[in-house]
Order: sequence, then C-alpha cells, then structure tokens
Amino acid sequence: MQNHVKNFIKILLLAFLSDEAMAAEFPLSGSNSALIGNVQYTNATNSDTTTTISHRYNLGLNAIVAANPGTTESGLGSRHVTVPTAFLLPPTTHQGIVINLPEMRMYYYPPGGGRVMTYPIGIGKIGNTIPIQNTTVTRKVVNPTWIPGPDVRKYNEEQGIELPRVMPAGPDNPLGPYAIYLNIPSFLIHSTIFPESIGRRASFGCIRMNESDIKDFYPLVEAGTSVIILNMPNKIGWSGNKLFLEAHPPLDEHDGGFDNNRENIVTAVENALPKGVVTMVDWQLIAHLAEEPDGIPHEIGVRVN
Repeated sequence: MQNHVKNFIKILLLAFLSDEAMAAEFPLSGSNSALIGNVQYTNATNSDTTTTISHRYNLGLNAIVAANPGTTESGLGSRHVTVPTAFLLPPTTHQGIVINLPEMRMYYYPPGGGRVMTYPIGIGKIGNTIPIQNTTVTRKVVNPTWIPGPDVRKYNEEQGIELPRVMPAGPDNPLGPYAIYLNIPSFLIHSTIFPESIGRRASFGCIRMNESDIKDFYPLVEAGTSVIILNMPNKIGWSGNKLFLEAHPPLDEHDGGFDNNRENIVTAVENALPKGVVTMVDWQLIAHLAEEPDGIPHEIGVRVN
C-alpha cells in the first residue's frame, strides 16, 4: 500500500512540474553572437521552492542555486530570485545535440539551421559520468523496458531494494515513457519519473530530461543525429563587440581547484581575443567568477577599435 501511495505522489509531482516547464527555443543570430536569452528576475511567493522556480523557467536546480547565493537545492533562501535564462552557446558546430555536463544543460540544433533549443538535464553521479566524447543517436523507443545494470542493482541492494531483472514500461520505470539510445552502451537520454533530479548529479550515467521537454524533443531527433558531450565549466563567447564569460562549478572529479580554474579561464580568454584588435578586459571580474561561478553570462571585455 505504501508503494502505491508513493507512486501516486510521484505521478502528481511529475504532472505538476511538467505543466510548468517550458522548452526554451531561440533564433540564431549568426556567427557574431554566442549569446542567447536574457536574465530574468522574479519575486517568489511563499509557496515557491527552488524546484518550482527552476521548472517554471526551464532550468535545473543547479542553475537557480548558483545564481542566488544562500539558496540550496532544498531551500530557496530568497524572495527576490535571479533567473539565469541567458546562455552562451558552446563553441561547437551548430548541429545535432550538444551536452555540457558541468552546466547540466543540453542544446539541440534542428536540421535546417537558424534556431537552437535548450533544456536542463540531470547527469551521472560522481564515478558514473557518461563518457566525454562524440557519438550518435542509434534508436528511439516509446515506453521502453529497463534492464538494470550491475552497479544499479548493487546500489539498490544496499538500500534493501531488490530490482526485477527486467522492468516493463509503467509508473515505476525510471526511464519514463521516452528513451533515446546512443552509440555508447548503457548510456541513454531519457525522461524521468524523478523530476527533482533535473539539475542534479543523480543518475548512473544517463542524461535525464523533464518529461514535458523530451515529449517535444523526441519526435525531432532521428537515428544518426550527432551528439557532442562536453566537459566545459567555463564558456566564453562574443556578442557583437562584447566578450562574455559564463562560469559553472567544474565536475568534482575534474576540479583542479581555484588556481587551476582561474588559469584555464585566463588562457581561454586570451585565446578568444582577436589579434591586432585592442580589447579592454575586466580581469578582476574574471578572477571573481573563477572563484564564485554563478552560471550567468557576464560581460568581461569590449573591443575598442
């Protein structure tokens, strides 16, 4: 009986959050602008939580926590909330699927060009990160069955849970109703029955999406679609004559500390500066963002000639 109650509550939570989440889609303004979207601000109500705000604006929990000091995954901590709905596009070709793990966000460039769609995601726990490589979509399945791997089975056994060898589609299936298989064995992009895991390191390596997001995304993706998986905590890009930095906390297993992160950012900024062009750079702001990454694109430089 307790399991039925838990499932019912889980379904209600999923439905509530899915109704609020809205996919973000932006036109591409050409090669001279990596910046999309705008930062927003909202006054939270007494009933708002970090989770409700993040889903309302199509963000992961990580994004709201990083952009609002004092906020945690379990507590909003502020009534005036910065909503980081501006993004720098990862510096890759504008095609297929691009997944940036430290950002916990996915970008999709539909065929035909001219637009980009972006979604918050949940990623693997420490030690279960999806391989950082280029791959492709191999197939798609609606209402997939789930075959738990040895690590998943062991983890659940330690919690006193014995999983079935094969779990059919249904409300208890952690893959949810949509699964997109990659050319990396055991790693998928799929919906989830745990919407609170979006913007968290919670999976055993798979990429989790809000059900409302993947419901729209799933029909657009075909077998053979390219997938680029990145480990890029710091994104740098131009918008017109302005240079921007968007800094995220690095993955724990790749965190070399503040000094190493600052050195990486400085190198990336120097590489982004055009030769023969005078650019004013705010190195003090760069040092601050290296130490206190907030996931928001900040103007760190401007061309002056």
